Amino acid sequence: MARRTASSSVSLSCPSADAATVNSARTLRSIANRVCRTAAGSTRVRLQAQPLQSQSLRCTQLAMAVRPASSLREEIASGIVRIRRRLVAEADRRLAEQGKTVLGFQVLSALQRRGPSAQNELAEDIGQHPTGLSRLLEELEHARLVRRTRDRADRRKIVVEVTARGRALLAQGRPLVNAAVEQVLAPLGRAERQTLRNLLWRMLDRSDS
Repeated sequence: MARRTASSSVSLSCPSADAATVNSARTLRSIANRVCRTAAGSTRVRLQAQPLQSQSLRCTQLAMAVRPASSLREEIASGIVRIRRRLVAEADRRLAEQGKTVLGFQVLSALQRRGPSAQNELAEDIGQHPTGLSRLLEELEHARLVRRTRDRADRRKIVVEVTARGRALLAQGRPLVNAAVEQVLAPLGRAERQTLRNLLWRMLDRSDS
């Protein structure tokens, strides 16, 4: 696996590097030193003689530190969108092999977590338009994966719940989805995953408040 920088790629698994790579690392170190002197004013920050991998990581960190705030926000937003697309694509590919879809699995999973739910509340929970969700629920109901009934207290509301057959399908599909998640998270260690989870939940809690 390679660790990428803005202008070079240094293998983390290779103990040696060719002359071009060494020169590239030296150039990056020189640039990083100039950036540090400019950003810190009178404070001089120097990169000591280190392995090429460490130099590459330091250069990447320095470059990130001086990026404009707007660029950082854009990169975070772009990264979140790309990771979501990758996760959905991986899960969809695995589920499709068994005739399932990501959206169908998402609906069943939400119903199992929430219990019987009003259709409009379910749509909001999974981020789907009520009209589109209604069509999907018709398909799931036809397959006997969900059941829809009128709310006894308010006949205008439609309550949806997952059936025993739907729960069985969830049990079959969950290992496939977990495998997709694991593939996307593969570059992260356990501590990094815990940090990512905590940051995501903090963002979600703030947006829900």
